[in-house]
Amino acid sequence: ADHGLDLAEKDFTVNTVAGAMKSFFSELPEPLVPYSMQVELVEAHSEYNQESPAQHSSVLIHTLPVHSTQHSSSHPLSCHRVSHNHRVNLMTSENLSICFWPTLMRPDFSTMDALTATRTYQTIIELFIQQCPFFF
Repeated sequence: ADHGLDLAEKDFTVNTVAGAMKSFFSELPEPLVPYSMQVELVEAHSEYNQESPAQHSSVLIHTLPVHSTQHSSSHPLSCHRVSHNHRVNLMTSENLSICFWPTLMRPDFSTMDALTATRTYQTIIELFIQQCPFFF
C-alpha cells in the first residue's frame, strides 16, 4: 500500500524482495497472464518463426486483455530494469523469465499441453521483459 517505500532503506535482501513479489503474484485469484489467454499466447508464439521479434512481441501483447496490461506494468518494468544491470547482478531477461514465468502464468501442469509448452511460456515472459518499454 505504501508506494513510497524505499526497499534499500529497509535493508531487505534481493532474495527477500524477489520472494515477496513471487508470493504476491502467486496469491492473485488469476495469474498476471490470465488462463483464458495462455492458449492464444502459445499460438501467437508459434507464429514467431514467420515474423520479426518486434512483430512477434506486438502479436503477443495484443492478445492480452486490457486490464492485464493496465494493471501489470510495474512488474515487467522492474524486471526490465534489473535485466539492464545483468553484468552486475547476472539476471538477464532469460534468467528472470526462468524465475518468474511459473508464477506469472501458473499453467495447469496436469495436462500434457502445459508440460510441452513450458519453454514457450518462459520465452513469452522473456519477450515481455525485453520489450517492456514497447508494451507498457
